[in-house]
Amino acid sequence: MKKITFLLLLTALPLVGFAQTFNFTSTDDGWNTLNGFTSANGATYMTLTTVDGDGVKNNPTIAIGNAGVDTSVNSVVGITLRNNDATGPDFLRVSYPKPSSGRFYVNLDITTGDSGFVTYWFDLTSAANWVGTMNDFKLHFKSAGNTDYILPNNPNNISIDIDKIEFAASVPTTLKEIYNFDIDNDTEGFTATNGAISGPIGGILTFTPTVDKYAKLEQTMHHVDADVHKQIHITLKNNSATNDQLRLVSSGPTQLLDMSTSDATEKTYTFDMSSVVEWTGNQLFTIGIGSTVAATPGQANDAGTVEINTIVVDNVLSTKKLDQSAFSLYPNPAKGILNIKGLTDVAKVELFSITGKRVMSTTKLIDNKMDISALRSGLYLVKITNSDNAFAVKKLVVE
Repeated sequence: MKKITFLLLLTALPLVGFAQTFNFTSTDDGWNTLNGFTSANGATYMTLTTVDGDGVKNNPTIAIGNAGVDTSVNSVVGITLRNNDATGPDFLRVSYPKPSSGRFYVNLDITTGDSGFVTYWFDLTSAANWVGTMNDFKLHFKSAGNTDYILPNNPNNISIDIDKIEFAASVPTTLKEIYNFDIDNDTEGFTATNGAISGPIGGILTFTPTVDKYAKLEQTMHHVDADVHKQIHITLKNNSATNDQLRLVSSGPTQLLDMSTSDATEKTYTFDMSSVVEWTGNQLFTIGIGSTVAATPGQANDAGTVEINTIVVDNVLSTKKLDQSAFSLYPNPAKGILNIKGLTDVAKVELFSITGKRVMSTTKLIDNKMDISALRSGLYLVKITNSDNAFAVKKLVVE
């Protein structure tokens, strides 16, 4: 069912626009399958299944002709989907008509073989002709690099579940407490200003600062519950010879930490926000890389890269890290019971979804075992803390 959420000025009552969400609760909400899909309406999402491709049909599409999007208010569109098969399309285009003929397109890479729903946000803020009321809107599923996705032959048809399609004024943020960069090329909401991001690859996000600029990584998709979490731990390897300053920018004064240079190994830096009175409510944050010896202190002095392994937000005032090679999680994949082998001093175990949401926590283990039978199958992050507040994070697959 299509939801209409009205946005009102707090100081007056006139209508200024509306956000729109198609949430597919036992209905297709007016969306039609084109070019290679069939659809089935579920209780909470719509399932798209490819038809027999016979080696010719390509690029399955869904469309709506009466979307009624007020473009003066809604400048982003979010597509929440589950691309069930590893052989599914890995490139998604949204499109709308040009004034005369043809269509405008905005593109994003998407993942395949998903265990859960993933939301992709398309920014139409500067898109050409995104004006007036937009009724004609399409989703085109293709292959990487905007190449044709050839529909597989029966019985190898693939399916995609569409949970919702939402048009909004800006990208809403979600709570996230841990960034592990374990999915290649997923920056987990970080964007670069005065620098460039590469990867992440193999669990490492690499940032190259621009010389003589205030180089920074800005978190745009996920917020922190600053009322609850007061420490931000950043584990990184600094390859720069002169960039020796790490900054945390949020509400309130900028926080500064000295950073070692030309690192041979990773180091963990902790920002303690417990005394920052402005650190409250839902907060976005920015990480800055600079130099105290630059011509303008705070700007990057060279283009040495910074390799970020993890960012953990919690209430543990510690820079200690457990030796990950000293213990293991088994079985992995796990089902029902999780065993922690190799540690005798486990004070707390927390499980997070891959989006960073904490889904389970315990301080009471019997024989280092934890009942995880309530968890759905998928990929999780396990954070283990000992009595000295040293911690480590590992991946766990739940069957």
